[in-house]
Amino acid sequence: SGIDTGSPSGRGNTGTHAYGDRPVNPDTLTSEEYLQENVEKLLQWFHGKKNVLCITGAGISTASGIPDYRGHNGSYHKGHQPMIHDQFMSSHSMRKRYWSRSMIGWKEFALASPNDAHYALAKLEEMKIIGVEFDDQSSYHQQDNNDEAMMRWAFTNGSQKMSIITQNVDGLHRRAASKHITELHGRNDRIKCMSCGSYHCRHEYHDMLEKTNSDWVQEVVKSSSHNSNYTQKQHLRPDGDAHIEESSIDKIQIPQCFNCKDGFYKPDVVFFGDSVPKHRVNRCYAAVDACDGLLCIGSSLAVHSAFRFVQHASKIGVPIAILNVGETRAEIHGLDVLKIEAPAAETLDAFVKTFQ
Repeated sequence: SGIDTGSPSGRGNTGTHAYGDRPVNPDTLTSEEYLQENVEKLLQWFHGKKNVLCITGAGISTASGIPDYRGHNGSYHKGHQPMIHDQFMSSHSMRKRYWSRSMIGWKEFALASPNDAHYALAKLEEMKIIGVEFDDQSSYHQQDNNDEAMMRWAFTNGSQKMSIITQNVDGLHRRAASKHITELHGRNDRIKCMSCGSYHCRHEYHDMLEKTNSDWVQEVVKSSSHNSNYTQKQHLRPDGDAHIEESSIDKIQIPQCFNCKDGFYKPDVVFFGDSVPKHRVNRCYAAVDACDGLLCIGSSLAVHSAFRFVQHASKIGVPIAILNVGETRAEIHGLDVLKIEAPAAETLDAFVKTFQ
């Protein structure tokens, strides 16, 4: 499991990576009567609010076929240990382990489509039922000579908008057409060279990986097909890798950076034990300050990187609602929240339809 960096920006282990009790099966919480009861709770909570901010976690994407970490079928219940930042950065063998598993799991992850929950939030944003606006500042923009970030700051209109802070790296909010999203832990469809800092499309890199290691891929697929207990869906992990036999990993070759020809690529995501970029954290705090309601969806809030915003909202008196199956860190810490124990997709789809 992850490690705790002690950093206020860390995505480290907080002791809540895998709660002792497995949450109930979300499929048991979808009766029509229960659904309408929860929609009514949401309607009452939203009443009078004009600046609602959402925080989403892995539980919003389970209906898209991407497993979560701590849910009823979460990967932590199956022994999954996520990649740790320091391991990836310091060990070539750990990078081989990561990319070999990604070659098997990435395609399934990348083919996932947004579900009703993602589309519902996009519609709520379009109808201005969710979303906040706040004054822009240079501290909300990356300060490491990133040309794209510098251009955004140079041509700012003086304000920022945010509807969703997502802990997910799957890009499904973007694909559902939500516009004002902060991807707290980065995006899994892009890679970055750790030497020269150049970005590259992950899809193209995987094509190169598979071409370079075509014999290995065929060998793993053949081996998996002989295992009657193996299905790719069952072995898919929340971050886009998959379980494979460790003994075959040493055989793979990892292409170096296409730009500098020397550095190695890392997905443009915050691995466990790493820190969320400070400009991103600053922007999220500003959004919480600007909201009059915080709705947390599909997250146990176990990692500090997202939970700190819930703590901040509670401290400044912002009402908090949680739509999640299973106990969350907010409840464990005794924060004053409205808890709706229900799956995101069915609930948000029914909720948005009340406005149409």
